[in-house]
Amino acid sequence: MLIKEKLKQLPQRPGVYLMEDSLGNIIYVGKAKNLKLRVSQYFYDKKDREPKVAEMIDNIHTFHYRVKDTELEAFLEECRLIKELQPRYNRQMKNYQKYSYLKVPNEEYPKLMIVNDKSDDDAVYFGPFTSLHGVESAVHYLNDFYLLRKCPSPGLVKKPNGCLFRDLGTCLGVCTGQISSEKYRVQIENLQKFLNGNDRFPIQELRIKLNSAIEHLDFEKAARYKEYYLGLSHVLSKQNLVQSSRKNRNILAVEFMNTVYAKLFLIKGNRLLYQEKFNGAAVDSIESRRHLIQIINDTFVSAKKDHRQLTQYDIDEAQIIYSYLKKNRKRIMSFWIPSTWLNNEIRLDNLITKIML
Repeated sequence: MLIKEKLKQLPQRPGVYLMEDSLGNIIYVGKAKNLKLRVSQYFYDKKDREPKVAEMIDNIHTFHYRVKDTELEAFLEECRLIKELQPRYNRQMKNYQKYSYLKVPNEEYPKLMIVNDKSDDDAVYFGPFTSLHGVESAVHYLNDFYLLRKCPSPGLVKKPNGCLFRDLGTCLGVCTGQISSEKYRVQIENLQKFLNGNDRFPIQELRIKLNSAIEHLDFEKAARYKEYYLGLSHVLSKQNLVQSSRKNRNILAVEFMNTVYAKLFLIKGNRLLYQEKFNGAAVDSIESRRHLIQIINDTFVSAKKDHRQLTQYDIDEAQIIYSYLKKNRKRIMSFWIPSTWLNNEIRLDNLITKIML
């Protein structure tokens, strides 16, 4: 069937779509709140294409789709399919999906770098982060705050008098050859403490500078400090989610499909353990509430017995799921269920009451 004919048959429902090339390979997987609108954009709205997106579209021979009840369900299915199929253009277009990392290379005088993916090396990585602009603002401030090396060359070119950054007081002056690797390492360790959420001093000092600039009516400087503050806040917030992801938390999420039906999702870390559609009005009955409590208990207690070691991919994917839930909290209700709440009927019953209010 021709693509134009298939587009006419697309429903205006949430779901995932799979782009296939002429050899039958799935080359891209995406999710949509409205399949008809989203998939049609690839073939009709051709302005200002990213080069890799244009290349992918040229290679599409046909497409398939799977209708889902909610956008969250489509998102989780997208994550599963990408991990399972590893489509070519999902990997190539990672930056297009707006995920970036901070990297501290394992070098004598490392720089703080922004990268689009992780490599199998000895570097220390932070993220993934969803706002490239926020990360860039944070790096701009942190480079100056910790006096990090800014030399553009990959190696160290020694200059007896240093460089402009040293003259401005925003760099230790590694290029002079007078800064020991031990002294520089202290700066890197302090940076890593901050990025791990163990030191709030840089953002506290920036807040003082921002307030001072406002008091002195220096609005240009205040605007710059505000950008830095928002960037640091974004990085710390997302890194906190990464730490939460390592804990492999139990998450209950509910997305309403309409005024009557909703869908329940039970997630542990990056794994969707259970999903069920239910009638919101019927949950007021004792029988329905007990059913939900039993499902929550059985699902998470069973998962607790699985002591598998989380891989870095698991942690990254869990962080992306948590970020999605946080970003869509006005539409999707989500709750962290501590292990101590399991087998506690009163706690879980109170939680169900919150959902239905």
